[in-house]
Amino acid sequence: MNSTERIKAMINHQPFDRCGVSGWVHLPLVDHNVKDMVKATIMVTDYCGWDFVKIMSTGHYCTEALGGDVTPSVNPTKWTGTINRYPINTVDDLRNLPVLDDTNYVFNREVQIAKGIKQHYGDSKPVIATIFTPLTFIQEACSRGTNQKIMQFIAEDKEALHHALKVAVESIKTYLDMLINQAGIDGIFFASQYMSKRVISEELFDEFCYPYDKEILDYIKDRTWFNVLHVHGEDQLLFEKALKYDVQAYSWENCVPGLDEKDISHVKDVRKMTDKILVTGLARHYDYYNEKNDRNQLKEFFRKRLLTVINESLDNRVIFAPGCALPMDVDRYVFTLMGEVVEEEGYNHD
Repeated sequence: MNSTERIKAMINHQPFDRCGVSGWVHLPLVDHNVKDMVKATIMVTDYCGWDFVKIMSTGHYCTEALGGDVTPSVNPTKWTGTINRYPINTVDDLRNLPVLDDTNYVFNREVQIAKGIKQHYGDSKPVIATIFTPLTFIQEACSRGTNQKIMQFIAEDKEALHHALKVAVESIKTYLDMLINQAGIDGIFFASQYMSKRVISEELFDEFCYPYDKEILDYIKDRTWFNVLHVHGEDQLLFEKALKYDVQAYSWENCVPGLDEKDISHVKDVRKMTDKILVTGLARHYDYYNEKNDRNQLKEFFRKRLLTVINESLDNRVIFAPGCALPMDVDRYVFTLMGEVVEEEGYNHD
C-alpha cells in the first residue's frame, strides 16, 4: 500500500498493512523561499520515510501575514526568529484587525509551497497544511507561544477579542480556499495552543475556542479528507473537548517523562474515548537524545515506545510520531529509526 491508501484505510476502518509513521521538523533556513522549501520538505520526508507531509510553514506566518516585522532565524537549530514588532499590541488593534484577502503575500508564498509539495506527491502521500486555530492565530500575532497577552485582552475587553476572532476566521477561510483550490491539499494540521487546563479554563475554552474552531472545520467539511487536530501541551489536556472536533486524527504528547501520571493522556485512555487515528508515540524534547549517540540504543528505545502505542491502541490504527515538532539539534538519521522500527514491528498479523 502507498501512504495515502494506508491512511484512508485506517480512516474507513478497512484492512491495512501496517501502522503509519511521520514527523515534522522546522526548516528555518529555507522556509521563506518557495523553491528551496519544497525541495527541503521532499528531501526530509523521503529520507525519513514518512507517511504524510505536515508542511512546516514558518511559525511566524500569522504575524507576517498581518504585517508584523519579523527577522527570520539564521540558526539551523532554532526556528524562532526575532519579532521586532507585533501587529497586535492593544485592544484597539483587536478592533481594527483587517480581514486578509487572497492578495496577501504570505498566504500566496505558503500556497505555492503547498502546491509544489502536492504536485510532487500527487495521490501517493497526504499533504496537510498547518493551520492555527483562530485564538492561536491571534496569540501568535501578539505574544508568540504564550497566553499572557490573550488573558490580558480577556480581562480588558472580551468583545474586542471576539471581534478579532471573527475577523481571524474570515482570514483563515480565505487562506483555506487558496490551499484547497490552488494547491490541492488533502487536509490540515489544526494546531491549538489552547487545549490544556494549564493554559485556559474549560469555561473560557467554550467561549473563545470551540465556536470559532468549529466554524473553520465546518467550512472545509467534505473538501478535505485527512484533518488532524493537534492538542498542544504535555499534560492536563482537554481531550473531552477535543472529541467534539470533526477531524480524522488526533496528535498529542502521550509520554513526557517527569509529569504526574494522572495528568498525562496515555494512548490507552484516549483510545477508550475515540476510534479515530492516533498520531503520537514519542516525547519530542526527550526521546531523541542519547549521551553516546548510540544508534542501537536509540532504536531500541523507539521500539519500546512504538510497542507501547500499538499495545495500548488495541487496533494498530496509529501513526507513530512525535508529540509536536521534532528537535532541530539532532542528526536527522535519528528520525529514520522511527521508520525502521515501524517496518519491523508495525505490520498487522491476521
